Amino acid sequence: EALLWSEQADPTNFETTLWPRAAVTAEILWSGNYDSTGAKRDVNEALPRLTEFRFRLVGRGIRAEPLQPLWCARTGTCDRP
Repeated sequence: EALLWSEQADPTNFETTLWPRAAVTAEILWSGNYDSTGAKRDVNEALPRLTEFRFRLVGRGIRAEPLQPLWCARTGTCDRP
C-alpha cells in the first residue's frame, strides 16, 4: 500500500506519481530499514534499483516520474547532501 492523496491526483498525474511511490514502498518492505549489522540503510544503496525499475516502467509505456536527475542515474554520482 502506497499513499496517493486523491485531492492531488487526477488522470494526468496518477501514473507519474503512484508508481515511483509504490516502488519505494516495495523496496522498504522487501529490504527493510536496517541492514544485517543493524545500521540504517542508505538511499544510495537502493537508488540504482529504483532507477532501473523506473526505466522499465517507462519502457512499458507507464509515465513514471524520475527519482533523480538523469545525470545522476547515468554516472552513479550526484551532488546531494
